[in-house]
Amino acid sequence: MVYYLSNIVAYILIAAVMSLIGSPLAKKFQHIHYKRFRIGKGAAAFLTILSLWLGIIVFFSFLIPMIASEVNQLSSINIHDVVNYLNSAYEQLQAKYPSLVTSITHNNSLESYLKTQFASLINFGQVSSIFGSIATVIGNLFLMFFSVSFILFFFLQEEGLFGQWIMVLAPVKFEERVAKVLESVSILLKRYLIGMLLQMLGIMAISTIGFTIIGLGFSHAVVVGVFAGLINVIPYIGPWIGALFGLVVAVANNLNASFMDVTLPLMVLIVVVVMVVQFIDNMIFQTIIYSNSVQAHPLEIFFVTMIAGTLAGIPGMILGIPAYTVLRVIASEFLSEFKVIKSLTNHD
Repeated sequence: MVYYLSNIVAYILIAAVMSLIGSPLAKKFQHIHYKRFRIGKGAAAFLTILSLWLGIIVFFSFLIPMIASEVNQLSSINIHDVVNYLNSAYEQLQAKYPSLVTSITHNNSLESYLKTQFASLINFGQVSSIFGSIATVIGNLFLMFFSVSFILFFFLQEEGLFGQWIMVLAPVKFEERVAKVLESVSILLKRYLIGMLLQMLGIMAISTIGFTIIGLGFSHAVVVGVFAGLINVIPYIGPWIGALFGLVVAVANNLNASFMDVTLPLMVLIVVVVMVVQFIDNMIFQTIIYSNSVQAHPLEIFFVTMIAGTLAGIPGMILGIPAYTVLRVIASEFLSEFKVIKSLTNHD
């Protein structure tokens, strides 16, 4: 049933996760009163959902114009200009640092090599199918928005409703232990999710400031910084995907400038900013998140991320740590007699 109803299960899980984030806000709304007037649970749930979606809409309404401008600027670039610029940059590097630059084109020009690579990457036959699926994607997003909001309303109005559904499936003799697991998981995931949200916002802010200082341009810095914060949810490889995007933006917006004098120093500074942000993330943000929620050794986190990525790709890497957190709580409650479980959960 879970497999065949995977979409519905996904909506329930998304609503459950959002309820963990929104429940503190719903309680704040319930405490608002004026004389005899108080906000009830239903109204508090509605206001919480409205606040969550409004926050998301405001965030993207601020970001989308900048993204649209960036995409429009990148799409207007002539591919031949890019190839010629990279060919010129290669020749400049080869002239100035001949010992560091090796030929990757086997006696062919870099221009012909890059054209061959771009041609192999672009499949124009897929364009029509991409546009044909846009309507389906929009319809699915609308269905997800409505379904998640509807389920979330009742999760916020009736606190513990999701837990009650789980308890119905639990055998009577395990009810007490399952209730304990649910309580622990709720606390840990709430801390983890709020921590991750603060981590994303922190990385967005620091990256944007850093990219602006080095001269990337404010609008470009915001787009790259926000992308870096969002993609950072992918452990280990996410930050470098963000760095690669920053390098692409730097090259694309400096095609008329000297590579050695302008573009190359800017690319080096982008990498420096990414490394500084990652140092702050590793030393401060991740330390706080993992110590307060996951409570696992960094080596555990690394292996869990790699295994999850091998099994389920990028989604697995994103969901691996919270899933591992849930499994550790369950194992510590039901399998605590095993030595390996004791060693993994002795600091829970």
